[in-house]
Amino acid sequence: MEGEYTYTWSLTGRINHWLVVLAVAVLTLTGFYIHRPFLAGGAPGGVDVMAWMRFSHFVAAYALLLALIVRLYLAFASVFDADWRDFGLWRNLRNVPDILGYYLFLKPGHKEYRRYNPLQALTYLFWVFLILFLTLTGFALYHGNIFAVLPAQDTFRWVNALLGGESYTRVWHYLAMWVFLITVAIHVYMGAITAWINRDHTFRSIITGYKAKPRRA
Repeated sequence: MEGEYTYTWSLTGRINHWLVVLAVAVLTLTGFYIHRPFLAGGAPGGVDVMAWMRFSHFVAAYALLLALIVRLYLAFASVFDADWRDFGLWRNLRNVPDILGYYLFLKPGHKEYRRYNPLQALTYLFWVFLILFLTLTGFALYHGNIFAVLPAQDTFRWVNALLGGESYTRVWHYLAMWVFLITVAIHVYMGAITAWINRDHTFRSIITGYKAKPRRA
């Protein structure tokens, strides 16, 4: 029924979410190729696949950074829902045992949370710092000119020095990517499970913007 639905995600928030999804998909595909090329083709006499992959990788990186900036802006200034208070570190840490007990089948229910449960909020907060780390290490690894004057390697040389050298930066960048992909997979899985258990259209709400009133199976 119409009255059982609530408008949960604004159009701006949904567009921004899918921009993140697209950027992460491109970053993953191109990142794997840059790490270990799996397509034939190269200059001269053909398409320089590596050049296109590197270009696409950095375009997607800039798109992800733009989406992050927009999301941070919405967290503090959105007319629809400025939700920055939902990411309070201490409050979410304090409630982790409650939600974790529920997920581990140690208790039948959990507290009611406004929009994000504590594990969700902490994961999203973690993603902010992880994206910034991936950005810094990615620029530190880039051999090219991303600014008008200063080469990226010179600008971000301090990142390589901090991590013990370019080879270590590469390893950290690769590992951070896997951490991001694994947590994204968990995020998708938990969204699907929640939608199935509560029958609240959690999964489709990021497309339509509407969630149904939760119904326990």
